[in-house]
Amino acid sequence: MTKENKVIPIQLDDGKVVEAVFYGSGTLCLSTQVGCVVGCPFCASGAKGFFRHLTFDEMMTQIEVATNLCTPERITLSGIGEPLHNWDVTKQLIEDFALPVSVTTTGSPLKHLRKLLQLPHNGVMLSLHSAIEATHKQLIPRGPSCEGLLQTLKEAWPTLSRNKKRKLGINYLLIDGINDSQQELDAMADVMRSFPEVTLHLLLCNTVEHATFRSPPDERLQEIHQFFRDQDIHCRRANSWRRKEDGGCGTLMVRGLQGISEKTVAS
Repeated sequence: MTKENKVIPIQLDDGKVVEAVFYGSGTLCLSTQVGCVVGCPFCASGAKGFFRHLTFDEMMTQIEVATNLCTPERITLSGIGEPLHNWDVTKQLIEDFALPVSVTTTGSPLKHLRKLLQLPHNGVMLSLHSAIEATHKQLIPRGPSCEGLLQTLKEAWPTLSRNKKRKLGINYLLIDGINDSQQELDAMADVMRSFPEVTLHLLLCNTVEHATFRSPPDERLQEIHQFFRDQDIHCRRANSWRRKEDGGCGTLMVRGLQGISEKTVAS
């Protein structure tokens, strides 16, 4: 199995090229849209705006192209786009595809998040990044409010089995000087105590074009991880597959055809 990320450009009929990525851990990360409307300033996926949703056939094309190059063991909808905005296709893939499917989402729109939590998914990662409303809005400008997102999870909580609760995660992308203060950590810890089965994922900020965000220094990252462990909060640090500039979190983007090797692009 490859020890490097394999970014897989997928040419669409209208000439746009989206990217999927295979992680050496066995996970295939798929895009659900051409571009993204959410506008997270640390992410390259929406830098060129939003063009359209991917069809179910285009989702399957990503999988077919990838399986010619690698052997996926599971699928994650964590690439370009907000999966819940392309709800019908996301729902169909979760319900019908043979491999287990997980979803990373900002929770927008909340009505679809409510439905997603009840589907036979392999995991739902909620991109929160801050439990303080103003910071959350800064980092996810067109997502739901922090309050609305957490209220939706709170309302669904009694209806979820223990197994489903354990498959939920909250993503916390750590950005130096933005959401790494003690006030931010305390607020996030308060949220996590309300959902004890949920895992907190501490993610690092990858370098993307036109963005100046960066992760805190390594020493501070260790302090943050230790803080949550001391609070008896189940947290995981970013794994090596998603810390690479080539295919790591936030680095996938919509491209034109220039510079794309023909042998790696779907016909």
